[in-house]
Amino acid sequence: MQDPDLISESLEAVSDGHTARKRARQVQPFRGVRGVSPRDVTRILVESWRASPLRLPDDEDLLQTLFMTAFEDGLVAIGLLAAALPDAPVDVLDMVDELLPHVDDTETADALGWLVMGPGLLATGEGLADGVLALKDAPPHRRRAAVMALMTALPEPVQGAAAAALRERMGSRQVVFVQEVLGDEVELALVAFMRDESPVVRKAVARVLRAWATADPDRVERLVREFPGGLSRQLREEAVRGIRKARRPVRARTPRRSDDDDFGDIDF
Repeated sequence: MQDPDLISESLEAVSDGHTARKRARQVQPFRGVRGVSPRDVTRILVESWRASPLRLPDDEDLLQTLFMTAFEDGLVAIGLLAAALPDAPVDVLDMVDELLPHVDDTETADALGWLVMGPGLLATGEGLADGVLALKDAPPHRRRAAVMALMTALPEPVQGAAAAALRERMGSRQVVFVQEVLGDEVELALVAFMRDESPVVRKAVARVLRAWATADPDRVERLVREFPGGLSRQLREEAVRGIRKARRPVRARTPRRSDDDDFGDIDF
């Protein structure tokens, strides 16, 4: 990969105080916020990946240095890691273990969970649900990352600036990791977080539940109806939103993505 100092300099060059103040109201990582727009993070990530893709385990120290420098630098690091996963899934998953203890904001947690942890667990065969459940008692932002890893098991296009290098590698604006819902994996792990007391975790559970309901409304409807003690109002409403979206008339729904967008077609 490129020298992390060069990447950090590129990010600092396009930072500004207004964006920094705005972003600081959304995330408050200990590493600090530069104030770089998502559009510029996306551009710099893709440029860095084109110039020199991540090579693991050789670039492990360089990647960790970049991740620890600032919030936006961390997103670029995660993006490079996601794009490297098909080449070295075991090494990438090892890097998740190194970076996860330093995650203290929701956007970084979401990106690390959805783009790296989840696909890494699937690619290595370690078991998505088992990997998520292993973090059941971790601090809140680590739990959020674990919950967001379950998005990997849903045919939901990846989102966020950190996904840019992965989209570039795949040659597609819409990248999904699976074409069919891995419902058993999602249900086994997600129900363990349904009563999580942390707001940042509950919001992630709600997001996964809504996406799952959109992809598999019958199963989620049954889960909502039969869940012991009932679901919270927040989760129930998000599930209903997903179920209603799934059952709209076909003419009102977005056309299905082609199989060319399936990340699973990559030979790990």
